Amino acid sequence: MTDFAREHARKDNIDTSHVSAERAETMAARHKMAIYAVLKTDGPQTSDEIAAKIGLLPHQVIKRVSDLRNERAVIDSGERRQTRTGRPAAVWKLAPVQLDLLEAVP
Repeated sequence: MTDFAREHARKDNIDTSHVSAERAETMAARHKMAIYAVLKTDGPQTSDEIAAKIGLLPHQVIKRVSDLRNERAVIDSGERRQTRTGRPAAVWKLAPVQLDLLEAVP
């Protein structure tokens, strides 16, 4: 079991909880890859803009962007754009080192 699954599984050791946590880890990785692709292809975006492009709900993207930020893969550009509801939202971009790594991938 991975650290992600261990952290997200219920503590009472129910097998189904561990299976679900492992599945969530796979899904989270797919979501993060899709976010990378959007930021690489389309440049800086808000979580709402990313969600619309990859077919996820904004709260799903926000969770993965938070993960990516903690991993230092994306950074806040300092720019703000309004969401559909009129609230200001951070515009995310790939961290400079990530741009170099992604350009090396065919």
